[in-house]
Amino acid sequence: MVVGITGGSGFIGMHLIKKFLSNGYEVKVLALEDNPNFPKEVTFIKGDLVKKENLTKFLKEIDVLIHLAGSILPPDNIMMENNVMSTFNLISEALNYPIKHIVFTSSVAVYGKDKKEKFKEIDECFPNTNYGLSKYLAEKIVLYWGNLTGKPVTIFRPFNVYGPGNYKGIIYSFYTDIKNKNKAIIYGDGTQERDFMYVGDFVEVIYKAIKIKQNGIFNLGNLKKYSILEIFKLFKKIMKKDVKVQFNKNEEGKVFNINQDLSHIKKVLGWEAKTPIKEGLEKTIDWYEKR
Repeated sequence: MVVGITGGSGFIGMHLIKKFLSNGYEVKVLALEDNPNFPKEVTFIKGDLVKKENLTKFLKEIDVLIHLAGSILPPDNIMMENNVMSTFNLISEALNYPIKHIVFTSSVAVYGKDKKEKFKEIDECFPNTNYGLSKYLAEKIVLYWGNLTGKPVTIFRPFNVYGPGNYKGIIYSFYTDIKNKNKAIIYGDGTQERDFMYVGDFVEVIYKAIKIKQNGIFNLGNLKKYSILEIFKLFKKIMKKDVKVQFNKNEEGKVFNINQDLSHIKKVLGWEAKTPIKEGLEKTIDWYEKR
């Protein structure tokens, strides 16, 4: 079976490539970089989803398509291009090929801000950030492919995925600030809770969904959430540093405290995150230290 991955040069993509290669799959990757550091077994296609560059070459002979490529940061017009237009171009071209299954990485940000205690996959979405809106629109485009072809579409809605190889987000920011500046920057008062999922758990659920050709939308995350201050204290303990905190005002456009119901994925896929936060942080920090 041939698995095609967009955005495979990102940290999640690199972990997925390793997983599929070790299980006997062929892997094709579409990425913007000229010379990404892929294993020699990977078929690399340099291309651009927004410019429709080399999509035909990439999609040819693919059985399963995993769409990871996208943006999480402003400027908003670029984020819309990279999340919405790129998905539209990819799916439009994919309709010309006998692809059997599409997996798309979305986000819990599609739910928006509401007073719900926990969001279920069947709940209506009211995204209140440009990132959430872009992911919601991309979901609809991917589902359009499923409706037309009658083939399975799996959409995952994670919160924060972290792990070795990740150079974005609060985990990496904490590490670099503590390592290089002997301080940590926290936006807001630090009591806001987030869901942190180790990349190994994310890779496992994607692999499982493909193995059984699972259709549907699924929330992803940990049953236990942690405040930013709790994560900071774990960093201090693991790195053995007594560092100061700089509190800044809240960042605009950030998604906080979305509680997703995880019962559906446990029931359908028998999956739940297994990696404890301390273990995941230790692995991640150790990876950073070695580089």
